Parts: sequence; structure tokens; C-alpha cells
Amino acid sequence: MSEDHGASAATKLTRTEFAVVRAYAQGMRPVDIANRYLSDPDDDDALTENQAIARILALRDRLVQFALQHDRPEIAEMFEALRGRSDVGMTRRVDALSSLEGLGQGRPASGHEVGLWFGPSLARRLTEAGIHKISDLASLANARGSSWWRAVPRIGPKSAEVITRWMIEQRRPPKDDNKALIEAYVVAPSEVSRRPAIIPLPLGPQMAYPVPLEHMQQQPSDLPTSGTARSDLELVRQWLDAKPRSPHTRSSYRKEAERLLLWLARERLRLTDITVESLQRYAAFLRAPEPAAFWCGPASPRDRVHWRPFEGPLGASSQAAALRVISAMLKSLSKAGLFEGSIDIVETPEADAGAVGSDGPGGLARSDIDGFLDWLGRQVEPKWQAALAAALLVRDGFRLSELASIPCEALQVKEFEACLSWHEAKSRSRAIAPDTLASLQKHWVRRGLTASPPPGAALLGPTGYPPTRRGTAKRLAGPAAGYGASGLDQLLRAAWKTYAGTQPKELPAFTPRKIRSAAA
Repeated sequence: MSEDHGASAATKLTRTEFAVVRAYAQGMRPVDIANRYLSDPDDDDALTENQAIARILALRDRLVQFALQHDRPEIAEMFEALRGRSDVGMTRRVDALSSLEGLGQGRPASGHEVGLWFGPSLARRLTEAGIHKISDLASLANARGSSWWRAVPRIGPKSAEVITRWMIEQRRPPKDDNKALIEAYVVAPSEVSRRPAIIPLPLGPQMAYPVPLEHMQQQPSDLPTSGTARSDLELVRQWLDAKPRSPHTRSSYRKEAERLLLWLARERLRLTDITVESLQRYAAFLRAPEPAAFWCGPASPRDRVHWRPFEGPLGASSQAAALRVISAMLKSLSKAGLFEGSIDIVETPEADAGAVGSDGPGGLARSDIDGFLDWLGRQVEPKWQAALAAALLVRDGFRLSELASIPCEALQVKEFEACLSWHEAKSRSRAIAPDTLASLQKHWVRRGLTASPPPGAALLGPTGYPPTRRGTAKRLAGPAAGYGASGLDQLLRAAWKTYAGTQPKELPAFTPRKIRSAAA
């Protein structure tokens, strides 16, 4: 991988360099210019005319960039056409040079092209990655943090070091807002390991920065609390540790629990204070966490002080998922006798789904869903066949969380109908349509299962796994490793996105639940 260390492509020309361009603009022969201004007294070899022209044009290019950095495109255009001969514009060029010579070093503006401030190689790689302006570069760094450069092909740590240090040194022009070009949490690659570690803090409105669950301390004694009641922190940790969960599921639950604890602390509330109104306010908060400087930042290590619980506002589906986790936590704590709040309040997140908002105007019609299912039925890729089976099961009334826990052996085929019978807290049974049965059996064949799958085989599962630690573990688990609820959700959303891209009109927002609930 090549590394380009030219962070600032154009600095102000020296007085001698201005004299070179001025002489060239006035029609002086390149060789004479070279002998007078560019020759090295320690070099016995004289410059040829071609070498002299090349050096002069390189200075001309720097002059053009310098003019553009100062928002003087008319001067830049004047010298871009310069080819070493005097013409009727000679006087204008000389006057323009004099005006540029009196300017100081330029400052980057958000609208400047990256080519104005970086060498050709770096600028080309940035542009090929869709980073055309300084504002694009700053936005990428602010969104992804110190690892921004990993999203740019052919930018390595050495080039990232140069670019990041340059951005840290810059401030926006006064006509913008004169703020730093990038946020304080963006540091050069060499500084990443030296970022300050997070210091545990007690939960409360006085927190200077948010801390993850493992670094939270008990609430201060001045917050309202009962002498015998357990702290919210103890309750949440006990809920997380109550039963074994996969690392992915536990991480997801922990994320939502710590977000709620932090929000409650900032609002001077406790779990027992949760009401319908407070849940609605929390849902609104998820749509736009404010102040953003406290709540939002790029993905970061949990033991560093710049960690933040959000990367940005949550979309409608993420808001709904967050409220489902909170609902499950409160229900579990209530059933265990650990939560003193009203059971009626525990039931409110599902009823309050309207507070989450929709993903866009309009709604899906039944014909949209039928078209989606027809499209899935014509696909030959194994993952889309799995998506079809999942979509048809959702249409038949199953939830994704149910499908993730139902084994193949739950299928019972009788003379005129098929159903899935499984056990949770109690025995459950639900009929499935003939096309669902056919799709499900076809999916099993693609997974290499027989008509009588082994006990414990997952109802729905991928045919291949990514080369990751989690993927390897699932592959070694064999047929028992199926799609989780989040995996099925992602699969159906990916299928819809692909399908929507084939349609001539823009379709309304999609969630897997709409497969069943779309209006006729």
C-alpha cells in the first residue's frame, strides 16, 4: 500500500518563486528564468529548457491552488492558461500576482476541494472514495472517529496520521463558525492507545460524561431511594445475569439497559418512577438524543472516556426494538418481585408503539407484500429461499422471536393440514399454509436436511456462515445453529431492500411485522 505524506499540497510561494512566475507571465525565456532564479550554485549542470518549463509550471500549479485556497478563482483561471508567452493579459497577470503576494497562508473552508490541500496521490484516493470536499472528510472523521481512514480504500495508518494531524490543526473560517474542523475525540492513529481511560462515575444528573454499565457506580445518597430497596443498578445487573444468554443477545440487552439507566439518572428518576408519560418521553429521546455532545459519538472502546451510548438518533425500527427490550426487562423484574412499579406500566411499551413514529409517509398495501412474496418465490439463492420461508411463517401469524426458538421437529403434517407445535411456558400450536410448508421443506433441502431432520435442528438456518468467530461457532454447532430473531429481521429487511430496488416506484418503509399487518 502506498503512503502519501503530502498533507498540505500548496503553501504560499516565496518571494523568489513569485518572481519566477511573474517573469514567466511577462514572457521571459524559461532558460533565462532558470539561470537567474532556479539554478543551484553547487550544481555544475545547467537546466535544459524542458526542465526549466517543468519547474516553472510546478510553481504555477502551486500558485493556482494558493489562489483557490483564498477563494480567488478568477486569478486561478488566469494562470491556468499561462503557457510562458506574454499576451494582452500580461499586465492583469502581473497585478494579480502582486495581490496574491500580499496575502497570508490560506485557511481551509468546508467547501474547498480536497485537492486544494492534499497532494495528488492522497487527493485522488480520497476522491475515489467519495470524499470530494473538506466537509466530506470532516464529516467522515466525526462519524467514525479515529478509525475513519479504515473506510477509505488505499489509505493506510501513515497517510491517516498526516491527514488527521492536519485536520486537528485546522479551524473553520470565521464566516463558517470558527469551530474546530473535527471533534476532540478524533485523534491520530499513533495517539489512539494513549487516549484517557474512562473513570467510573456514580449515576446522576451531574455526570460529566456517560459511562457504560460496568463502570457505573451506585446512585448518590441524595437521590430519592428507599432504605430497603435495591438500587436500579443492582436490579439491572441481576436481570442480565439471571439466565445464560448468547454474547450477542447479552450485549444487545446491556446496551438498552445502560441507555435507560443513564437517561433516568439525567432525568432524576428511578425505575420505580417509570410511567406511561415517562416512557413516551424516553421514546422521543431515542429519536433525538440531546445534548448530542453528551450522548452521541462514533463506535469506541467501552473503557475509553470518549465512549458514547449512541452513534446518532435511532430509526423507527431501532426505537421499537429498544422499547421491546425495556418492556421485557421490566416484566421480568416484576415477575421476580424485584420491581416495585405497577404491572400496568410494564405493559405500556407495546401500547405506546405509536410514540416511536413511522419510517416514512404512507403505508404498505397488501399488494406490495404479495409482490414481495412473489419475487422471493422466483429467487434461487438459498438465503432468499430462507427469507421466503420466514416471510410466509410471519404471514401465518408467527413472531420472529418464536421462529428463532422452534425446532424442525415441531412440524406436524396431518392429512389435510400442517402445523407447528412447540413448548414455551405452555404448549403452543399454530397451523401453516400449504405454500408455507412447501417453502419450509425446500429450505430444509437446501440446508442438507432430510425429510426427518435430526432432533434439535433449527427450523430456519443459513446455508453458509461468515469466516468470523461467531460464524465458525455456528458452523460447528451443525443443524442446531439457526437464525436468531435479529438475524431473521436483518434477512427480511435485506430481501425487501433488494426487492424494492427492482421496482419502478418508491415503496413505503418496511418492517417484518408489516408482512402480516399490511392493509388490504
